[in-house]
Amino acid sequence: MNRSKIKLDLTNYISNEPNTNFRGFESKISEIISKLYSSKHDSSLMTGWLNLPHDNAMFLEVNTFVSKILNEDKYDHLLVLGIGGSSLGAQALLESLRTPLWNRLGRGKRKNFLTIDFIDNLDPQVIRILLSKLNLNRTLFVIISKTGTTVETIVPMLIAKEWVEELESPKLDFYKQCVFITSKEKGLLYELSKKHAVPVFSIPENVGGRYSVFSPVGLLPLAFSGVDLSEIQLGIQAADLICQSVNLKENLASMLALSAYFSYKNSKNIFALMPYSTSLKRFVDWFIQLWAESIGKEQKGSTPVSAIGATDQHSQIQMFNEGPNDKLICFVKINKHKRDMVVPDYSSECPDFGVYNKHKVGEILNIELDATRRALSENKRPNILITLPELDEYYISQLMYIFEVATAINGMLLDVNPFNQPGVELAKKYTKEALVN
Repeated sequence: MNRSKIKLDLTNYISNEPNTNFRGFESKISEIISKLYSSKHDSSLMTGWLNLPHDNAMFLEVNTFVSKILNEDKYDHLLVLGIGGSSLGAQALLESLRTPLWNRLGRGKRKNFLTIDFIDNLDPQVIRILLSKLNLNRTLFVIISKTGTTVETIVPMLIAKEWVEELESPKLDFYKQCVFITSKEKGLLYELSKKHAVPVFSIPENVGGRYSVFSPVGLLPLAFSGVDLSEIQLGIQAADLICQSVNLKENLASMLALSAYFSYKNSKNIFALMPYSTSLKRFVDWFIQLWAESIGKEQKGSTPVSAIGATDQHSQIQMFNEGPNDKLICFVKINKHKRDMVVPDYSSECPDFGVYNKHKVGEILNIELDATRRALSENKRPNILITLPELDEYYISQLMYIFEVATAINGMLLDVNPFNQPGVELAKKYTKEALVN
């Protein structure tokens, strides 16, 4: 199939960001890409996520398991327990690919895909509300923790276990309604899986949480919800080729990384990601974790922030235009909006309505995006534009993979390790100490 390509427009960046020299960094980028990809088979390094696009066995294993469970027709609902990288990626993809009416509208020929919720925080009100609304004897629980001891995952798991096993009729064994996603052959969840015969999917040791969306961590919830994993795989395989291109103009990941790098060197300490689609709000949340945990080290790195167009034209754009010139704004545009609507003609009722007559809603949204970029450029504010042909499995997964590689390259340009998170571990240590004491 001949598909359109994701496009990157740097026009408003180059004209407003001084002292940029992409060409001067061609050999440096080539060296970084070579180093990055040559390390992906080294099990001691955290670059195993680069192998995921071509792991056919993993995709087959997930699809086979999901088909078996769905055909048994024992469950109506999926509840995913996981935090950060164990949850955000799947949430980002699901939100971008569906609306709240998505399940009612139907997906393909199968009628028994599961509705899905996530518990990704220790908020007692949210936990109570979610468990109260579910038919617990028709709920499958997916428990995700690489270490098997993540407090924000284990605590709601224990509460869910109590609720399930307190049901009077029928009496249930909580673990028989579970699937674990954890490290291979080690950790608390793995030990529980052996004791209670719980199905287990492994997270490769050399894949960190925030880079794990295309492992079973993301793929299993997506498949249960009816997302086409074959399109996901095709998307990330296409992205993998883009990210290895020696042609700098074709390598979107490298161009994104260089843009962020030069802006940071020019005192732009904030990286704002601003898609013009409410459906991409969780995508931005996923990106913020990816960027912040990967780049923020040794007092280096731009701070990622979220903005959604056109909503934040009425809030943050004032700051972006006339506040401190310390930001790089990255817009994401959807060229063709699904299920778009045409504005009806009520100009006879009110002449002022005539300006909207016969325009599509998505078209107006994109006009607002272009106008916002123009205003920023006139104020000498650097901004870049990524355009997706449409919002589907193929393109959104491709974009996520490109951002993963761009993040890794940016970290290597800054000479920090983009695959560890020492600043996170200290708080975990103190939490465990306080719980024990």
